Amino acid sequence: MNAILKRNVSLAMAAMMALMLFTGCGMKPDDAKAYVQATLDAGYKADFGEYAKITDSSEEEAKKLFDNNIDTVTNSLGFSALGATEETTEKYRELLKEIFSKVKYTVGEAKETDGSFEVEVKAEPMEIFSGIQDELIEKLQDKVAESGVEEDEVNQLAIDMLYDLLSEKLAEVSYGEAQSVTVHVTKDSNNVWNITESDLQAVDAALFNIE
Repeated sequence: MNAILKRNVSLAMAAMMALMLFTGCGMKPDDAKAYVQATLDAGYKADFGEYAKITDSSEEEAKKLFDNNIDTVTNSLGFSALGATEETTEKYRELLKEIFSKVKYTVGEAKETDGSFEVEVKAEPMEIFSGIQDELIEKLQDKVAESGVEEDEVNQLAIDMLYDLLSEKLAEVSYGEAQSVTVHVTKDSNNVWNITESDLQAVDAALFNIE
């Protein structure tokens, strides 16, 4: 379960960058900082206002992409193949949006380096996934032993239990010590500024403690 979560928590941000591009040649350090802030806020917090201004796009476009990304993450969990109901899938979709909305990060000042920019992001790792697999297995084994659940019901039971565990952890979520991630804002041959996917994945890794 941890491997599935670790692989998928970064999908929303990675795909978000397909639209989050800043066109032009006059970027300054303050612009780079604002661009990183807007990208993270749109990708995690579903806050699209500043992003729309910076990228000369619309909030509707950004929201549609964000919703598609949440769908991708939800579908990638593979619950449909395990027999999960549509209602359960929708519950997870909303839960993932809430989890993303509660991540904690602080965007620092941008520093210009050789025509590009480096922006330090302080990420506080969310502890919601930490130890979740062991807890789920223990609860599932106890429930099966206690009530004699039929084999064809085990998958749905596990999916429901995982949802409950994540919801409980989210209600009183804790965070680890802030980690520093350097995000690079670079310009390509078409004069378009962007943030590398590897940097966004590094931010994800710092925001979610999966161990």
